Amino acid sequence: MIEVSGQLNEQYTVDNKARSHRWISDEPLEAEGHDLGPKPTELLLSALISCKIITIKMYANRKGWDVKDVQITLRMGERAERTVVEKSIAIDGDLDETQTQRLIAISARCPVAKMLENSIEIKLVD
Repeated sequence: MIEVSGQLNEQYTVDNKARSHRWISDEPLEAEGHDLGPKPTELLLSALISCKIITIKMYANRKGWDVKDVQITLRMGERAERTVVEKSIAIDGDLDETQTQRLIAISARCPVAKMLENSIEIKLVD
């Protein structure tokens, strides 16, 4: 089981914790926050980017493929009552086009992407 906790610090600043790691999330100044950390939506996109990059690197390592760098940019917008995330993926390495396309396809199967694409049930527990 994965456990992450958060506690309100002040205004919209939240102190987050997972294992031995701590970070802050906040809202920007224009939303009356203190801009001390990324917004929750930015953290969500960051989690998705991290998961995709790690999945690409793990797969490439298992195959013995040379991946030197991976850069992913995500942009999120609203369209017709559905959230749309646009992605750009650049992979640097000694790869042919088939390998590059395979890595891009594999990135779509990372755990965070699967979680977001499927229904998520959030239950209140004691």
